[in-house]
Amino acid sequence: MRLHEILTEGVAGPKNCWPGHRKVGTKPGTGKNKGKRVNDCEKIGEDVEDLAQEFDLIETAINNLALHNQVDADAIWEDLESLSDDELYVFAVTSNPINEDWQKANKKDKTDGMSKKAVNAYRRENPGSKLKTAVTTKPSKLKKGSKASKRRSSYCSRSRGQMKMHNISCAKTPDKAICKARRRWNC
Repeated sequence: MRLHEILTEGVAGPKNCWPGHRKVGTKPGTGKNKGKRVNDCEKIGEDVEDLAQEFDLIETAINNLALHNQVDADAIWEDLESLSDDELYVFAVTSNPINEDWQKANKKDKTDGMSKKAVNAYRRENPGSKLKTAVTTKPSKLKKGSKASKRRSSYCSRSRGQMKMHNISCAKTPDKAICKARRRWNC
């Protein structure tokens, strides 16, 4: 019997690892291979040390950003959850963090007021921000005294003050941004 046959004897499942992976030994099987040995494969070209160094680099960049902006690092991590691993790495290694133009994202969405995508872009650009999207629920469906009801009421009174201060009439100029936003908030 040849050495290769001896080493693979008694191993359940495929004899070789899939492309881009190499065999590093065997391990106990699970599921239908429970009680048997299966190949233990690892990805070729990615070392655990390299990944640890990349994570340390990302963590350092986020901690520095938190110190610079005087916010909690956990708030920045929450804001960056929507980024892929590659985008997060680019964020950490570039000298200037990724600056998204949240206004451009909002115009692209063609939303009256800020869209969810634009709010996420704004929060990534301004770590620690608590900006949220509009409360678009009809006032009759909102529970009186709820957080959403209070946000809606607060926005409507603030925007009414802005309209008064700038002499804006939504009846005459319904395409103004403030008029569109007030319609979205159901003011």
